[in-house]
Amino acid sequence: MTDREGEDRERVERLREAAREQWGGEDDLDAIAARLESDDAEDRARAAWALAELAADEPERSRAIPVDSKLAPLLADDDEWVRRGASWAVATVADEHPQRVRQTLSAVTEGLADDDPLVRENSVLALGDVATEYPRAAEPALSHLADLVDDNDGLASRYAAETLRKLVRRLDEDGFPMTVAATPELAGFLPGDADVVEVTDDPSDGQPIQIRGDAGGQEVREDRDDGDGGDERDDDETLGPPDQIPSPLQIVADRRAFDRLADLGSGPLTTAVKARAPSPGEGGQHVVASVRTLRSDARLDPGRVETAFRAWAGVDDHAHVVPVLARGTNPRPWLATEFLDGGTLRDRLDSVEFERALWYAHCVTTAVCHAHARGVVHGALRPGAVGLSRTLGAWPVPKVGEWALGDLFAEVREVPVPPAYAAPEHVAPEAFGRPDPSTDVYQLGALCYGLFAGRPPFSGDAHEVVRKVETEDPRPPSEFAPELPAEVDDLLGRALTKEKPARFETAEDFRRELELLVEEHGPDDW
Repeated sequence: MTDREGEDRERVERLREAAREQWGGEDDLDAIAARLESDDAEDRARAAWALAELAADEPERSRAIPVDSKLAPLLADDDEWVRRGASWAVATVADEHPQRVRQTLSAVTEGLADDDPLVRENSVLALGDVATEYPRAAEPALSHLADLVDDNDGLASRYAAETLRKLVRRLDEDGFPMTVAATPELAGFLPGDADVVEVTDDPSDGQPIQIRGDAGGQEVREDRDDGDGGDERDDDETLGPPDQIPSPLQIVADRRAFDRLADLGSGPLTTAVKARAPSPGEGGQHVVASVRTLRSDARLDPGRVETAFRAWAGVDDHAHVVPVLARGTNPRPWLATEFLDGGTLRDRLDSVEFERALWYAHCVTTAVCHAHARGVVHGALRPGAVGLSRTLGAWPVPKVGEWALGDLFAEVREVPVPPAYAAPEHVAPEAFGRPDPSTDVYQLGALCYGLFAGRPPFSGDAHEVVRKVETEDPRPPSEFAPELPAEVDDLLGRALTKEKPARFETAEDFRRELELLVEEHGPDDW
């Protein structure tokens, strides 16, 4: 530690110790929380710092602290001691229960630009803890972190650089479908081996870091402010499933007939573009599609990729499978699929209520059962592989893509999917066997866990998650969502068993148990 770092840490500790002496020592959580709304700034500050102390001393009790409703508004309080206490309380809760701070990230992000250095430091710490478990949710804060790094603002800047590296690393490990474009100066702070990082000498709008492209089939929208890939029209939980799921128009075209509209980034196997092609019939209609092409630098047999694309096309006659509109082999294997305009399930974790989560879980499960009946294994099932198609006046429709690509992903990545959604046989095949249809059962369980609990079964850095997947059982999802029916714990606990024989024998068995849950707890009109 440098002399400057030591001085900064001593200053922070002096400030916190002064607050402890003046305001610490209370332990009635409800009474303290009630005073957060006091008209007296001294009383609000006393309550905020008391909650920070309580959260640090009793982490389990900190789960009950009203972060979103009462602490988050105080991050913009006129009194700096109130903001200091509130931001420290939020950071302390985030350290143990990041899911409790997930919904307040916009307020936390604003704290990165606060006039007070302690508030900035606390905000960075809170953001870093949330980013560890929810990197996609924290992605909109990238530019704010970059600004703080550029400010060379003592301890806050060093925290920001550390958090920025951690966030980009987690986005990379999570299979983030976009590119993080950074100036050469800022790129020096980022992981050098992260595939998502692109160094640019021509930053747009003077921003040192930006998000570009989306290989999942969705354009990056400049007006996005929450990073969730959706919009408020389909976030209404009072809506429901659509009465009908429309099919996209057909395409009769070869690769040359597509007009390129936008780059959608690249993945480990393919590059992707948004393109349009004419549809047969009168009226001169065009169809917008996502066109994926085998990467020129991919060290794979093109014939195997073509076989996988053919398998995908062979199961796309299901409402919840991404439909294949055209495919070919020249210049390399390529595939045109429906352009999905609602993002992916990864964008919706921790933002849908139980009934919609239940519907999404059932849709994905029926798609897997349909594919298994035709001998097609997914092998890389995860929220990011499930696209969402918007429908008027209803919830977006989930559609599973990337069929039969699991084995190919395994040849270009050590773990073919983000570790949080990997099966034990992905990370330790010598102990648990090779991936097979039972792997899809495990990954159905992991995906549904994410839907119901708002987070994956395991969290942490990649190495820690891999160890947990191999050696630990996940905590019951009801620990993170207490309102869940007990049957959800039982269903997912069996699906996520490490030994294949102890799981549901088939995806159909999982579906039957899930449908009992739907009958008991789902709406009557499904």
